[in-house]
Amino acid sequence: MTTDVIKTADLEATGVPRHVIDLKCRPGGPWQRVLPGVLLLSAAPPSRDQRLRAALAYAGPGAVVTGVEALRAQGLPGLPDAPVIHLLQPAARRRACTTELLLERTTRPPGTVVRAGLRLAEPTRAVLDAARREPHALRRHHLLATTVRSGLCTIAGLEVELAAGSKRGSAATRAALRTLKALLR
Repeated sequence: MTTDVIKTADLEATGVPRHVIDLKCRPGGPWQRVLPGVLLLSAAPPSRDQRLRAALAYAGPGAVVTGVEALRAQGLPGLPDAPVIHLLQPAARRRACTTELLLERTTRPPGTVVRAGLRLAEPTRAVLDAARREPHALRRHHLLATTVRSGLCTIAGLEVELAAGSKRGSAATRAALRTLKALLR
């Protein structure tokens, strides 16, 4: 686990004064602010892993990465880049979204998988969260089919999760799952 992503508050708690943090985060400095209250202790552009760590640090306790980024971190290859990092946060938490993050509150936290220190939604929930937000029907079908064929989840598991979750925004995903089930018979 890397320590190059850190919350400003945690750095201050170790005794680093705010003015030193501000000085090091100036343009051309050795550090950078990647999200409000979250620093990267490097001037290089953040890697995907660093972006995920920063997102989890920003979202706080109980948050998990879901969607395409969670699937990619669990080993599913060939996925398109997600325009934003999708995170689930407890319903009582109200962190604001940024241009880089989609924070969705949930009363049904998913099962969590930890990979390289990253808290990720289990594959069944992650693929359904991604599919619900995919506007293109063929890409939605490909996403579901790829996840099932890879063995990360089953059609039965997807059906159970879909039935347990919110019905909002799930009609197209339900239709894609019915089509996939018919094709795999």
